[in-house]
Amino acid sequence: MSSTTLKRLKEHNACVDRYKHLLDYLGKTKADNEELPLAIILKSNGIEDAIWALRTLKDCDKEIRLFAADCAGHVLKHFEKKHPNDKRPREAIKAARKFAKGEISRSDLRNAAAYAYAAAAAYAAYAAYAAAYAAADDAAYAAYAAADDAADDAAYAAARTKEKEYQKRIFKKYFCKKRQRGSGQK
Repeated sequence: MSSTTLKRLKEHNACVDRYKHLLDYLGKTKADNEELPLAIILKSNGIEDAIWALRTLKDCDKEIRLFAADCAGHVLKHFEKKHPNDKRPREAIKAARKFAKGEISRSDLRNAAAYAYAAAAAYAAYAAYAAAYAAADDAAYAAYAAADDAADDAAYAAARTKEKEYQKRIFKKYFCKKRQRGSGQK
């Protein structure tokens, strides 16, 4: 089971409100060096804070990379639905998994990441252009877009909730189970 400490969370500049929430949950008033399982952070503060706490771990690089690759892979279908011929993000996720397993070099990983970033930048530029064009369009179109956006927002909220549940499940797999000897942090 992966763990951190309140002191390490504080040293990494944890959000004041969320840190206080955790202290209250633990019945504590200040940071200490007592081991704090990530499962407790997940339970008290939720998946977003538990993911943030990963930065405080030592010797868990492999698990963190695999967790990130699983999460990215889980939503990849949304990107590929809009851009079926663009395999750069899929290749970057594959490279992250290979790097975590020691199968490729850091340089190969950086190249894959840069390639995927170029894809994101290209589509972000297109999205900005589309938004500017829509903003210049007439009021009727804007009203239609607002109604469409409201529907999208509701769908987004439902999808976000579903995705957070997936992330919790995968987080538990990597960070909340007893770890084998020699597999990193105890």
